[in-house]
Amino acid sequence: GLISLVYVSFEAYPMTDDELKSILVKAREVNKSKGVTGMLLYRDGFFIQVLEGEESIVRPLYEKIAKDERHKNVLTVYVNEIENRTFSIWAMGFNKLTESDIKRVEGYNDFLDQPSVEFFTDKPSRATTLLAQFKQRTYF
Repeated sequence: GLISLVYVSFEAYPMTDDELKSILVKAREVNKSKGVTGMLLYRDGFFIQVLEGEESIVRPLYEKIAKDERHKNVLTVYVNEIENRTFSIWAMGFNKLTESDIKRVEGYNDFLDQPSVEFFTDKPSRATTLLAQFKQRTYF
């Protein structure tokens, strides 16, 4: 069946826009070939990503992503069975969040000024809410 898997992580070193673009191009290529959809948000070294697809494909893909040395402190926020995809139009949508983007988030507080994984693991619906805020926009 279909699942939605959300994780957060921190970059292992400061990444350039070109490196982020490279990650995104490869992710879109792989995801499209595997029928995976999702969204990746990035803010000052902090990543939050949702992957949607068949469980038998998403779990091994996530395991591979979690081992990638370009990020660290990878933590699963949640895994849920789903009937329909939320990010069905994106092989991988992407947003590099700016301060003004963050301040427009419904119910904004300062959590993304200094991101912490606990903010999302304490209440996983925060991840879904944040990702949904940007699902109609993508960069690169």
